Amino acid sequence: MKFKNTGKAVKVRTGTSPYIWKTLYPGQEIELPEEVGKAYGLEPLVVAVKSKIGKKEVETKKVLKKNKEKDFFEELKKIKGIGTKTAKDIIIWGNKAKLVETIKNKEDLPFRDDVVKTLIREYGKE
Repeated sequence: MKFKNTGKAVKVRTGTSPYIWKTLYPGQEIELPEEVGKAYGLEPLVVAVKSKIGKKEVETKKVLKKNKEKDFFEELKKIKGIGTKTAKDIIIWGNKAKLVETIKNKEDLPFRDDVVKTLIREYGKE
């Protein structure tokens, strides 16, 4: 089962004897047994769903949707000159598509001049 680390970096033991220790940083994905991934506090990317076909009970896998807003927030925070507060302001104002469209149409952005220049530099090419 696939898991994604959404918290702090964590060391995960993989394989069988000899064991391999791997550091899993935030945002990284790894394939682990379900119980092991939950024990490390990782977020599952695929969930087993039980359903019925006729009288027979079957288990299927359901891929969870990514949270695009959270991904965009993390992307914004990685840009030099944009901190957590500014990234929150941008998320409240709109999403990535709205930002790119506003820059493409050369409309005014409701942020400080230095932030606007940074956003145009990063998202004006798309």
